[in-house]
Amino acid sequence: MNCFLKTKMMIRLLCLFVSLGLISCNNLADTLGTQVLRIDNQKIESLVRKHEQASYTLVFENGSRNCIPRWETLFKQLPADVNIFAYNRPGYCKSSPAKTERTSDNIVNELRHTLQQQGLKPPYILIGHSLGGLYMQHFARQYPNEVKGLVLVDAVYPGILKNPEEFPWYAKLGMTTFLSSDMKEEMYLAHTSGAIIDSLPAIDHMPIVRLFNYPKRAIENGNANYVDMGMVNRDEKLIEKIKAMYPRAKTVVADSSHQMQETSPEVVVQAILEVMQAKGALQ
Repeated sequence: MNCFLKTKMMIRLLCLFVSLGLISCNNLADTLGTQVLRIDNQKIESLVRKHEQASYTLVFENGSRNCIPRWETLFKQLPADVNIFAYNRPGYCKSSPAKTERTSDNIVNELRHTLQQQGLKPPYILIGHSLGGLYMQHFARQYPNEVKGLVLVDAVYPGILKNPEEFPWYAKLGMTTFLSSDMKEEMYLAHTSGAIIDSLPAIDHMPIVRLFNYPKRAIENGNANYVDMGMVNRDEKLIEKIKAMYPRAKTVVADSSHQMQETSPEVVVQAILEVMQAKGALQ
């Protein structure tokens, strides 16, 4: 690669990392009803809505760099007779920094403990966006008896993020510059977390909806923005494995954006309603 192309690549990467910093959750207004809970001497920013006749609790897990406000439009379209729990996991927004290693195992067990502390009992419907989708897969597979169903919103799947030893230098530089230490650690441990999830029992008995974003209009207009950073594993065997995961799940492909809960909230709400109404697996 000649000097000109290297410089051009560096400028584009710098602009991309800056844009990621600008769209982080810290620049969004708080969602009405959020509060800071005290759980075991740790602050957990959350949104808790309870209904005395609720049959299920909807549990929302954010993607990397995202916080509760990303779901705000969607919340307004949900039925009134459900419990809702959304939160910013440790290291995000007004929540305290994490006290444990950022593996999916720790994140899931801390979430489960918080739900218990708030008196939110199973069954849960888990909704996870992006990296949060990886964690919700772990929750469902580790505690299947507590989970009614799963909605994966343009989720990360086991193995899709490379071993951090394979991350290119510019990705490592960008994460060090623009991500908090907890967010960075999540990315570095995502590969390990995926291996843990792969080792857990299958969950083909429960209703699962997998939502995928394919930004057709953005591609046609030439303004599609792919955030890869050289960290994504594009091995064909892995891609086929991911496609074959959850064979009884319903798959929906939408012309949207990675932030589907914001750009296509009706698609996510429909998936949640289908899981709520399902008697078993959807396929």
